[in-house]
Amino acid sequence: GTLSTTASDHCTFNGNQKALGKDDFRKIPHGVNGIEDRLPIIWAKGVETGKLDINQFVAVTSTNAARIFNMYPKKGRIAVGSDADCLIWDSEATKTISASTHHQACDFNIFETFQCRGLPIVTIVDGKIAYEYGELHVVQGSGKYIETGCFTDYVYQKLTKREQLRAEILKQQTVERELYTGDVVDLTKSLSNESKTSPKHANHELPAAGFHNRPATRAGARNLFDSSFMLSGEQWDDGSVRKTTRVQQPPGGQSKGLW
Repeated sequence: GTLSTTASDHCTFNGNQKALGKDDFRKIPHGVNGIEDRLPIIWAKGVETGKLDINQFVAVTSTNAARIFNMYPKKGRIAVGSDADCLIWDSEATKTISASTHHQACDFNIFETFQCRGLPIVTIVDGKIAYEYGELHVVQGSGKYIETGCFTDYVYQKLTKREQLRAEILKQQTVERELYTGDVVDLTKSLSNESKTSPKHANHELPAAGFHNRPATRAGARNLFDSSFMLSGEQWDDGSVRKTTRVQQPPGGQSKGLW
């Protein structure tokens, strides 16, 4: 399949908070950790396994999300005029995920003991270093409102084109054609003449006239779609001489003993 984007659904709770649903699962608070481990997990399961290349990794973790929310190229791109949000990635760095070392506000980690290869070593937000070599740097918030339009082309362009094509098809007028006035082949006569002239059909029995029947097939056999039943109980082959021997040869052909 095709992977377009990824999300963490990050919402952490401690174990004793999750225990609210120990007797009724409907009371379990919704959400688990994920935002800190999202990129290393995708790198390990995507790039390291050969399912994603580096460009696809960037797309499913950043660029495509910016396109879906109609924030590209303000977000999801490193270029003049884009926000200075980026990270430096070390594809050789390794670590083991553990609740004892993570920065998330919960006492367990659903990825506990997972071995990661490929980690962010520096994260820059709005031009300021927010994370560096395993340490968080608390800075004053600098978030800004980004006005986005509706119906982003990344999602709706295909749908719009399909609707336009459907409308164009409906507008098309019916193609006018002249009536055919030429000859029409008579298949009944053609097949009848063929069965008369073909030597291998000479001894083949056809249904009696009282039965609904079609001409014989090209191989000379009775058409299997024909009915051989009448309410009077007659069968189309009642007039045929029936052989007393039901089996001419046993399965596999005739064989003789050695004695």
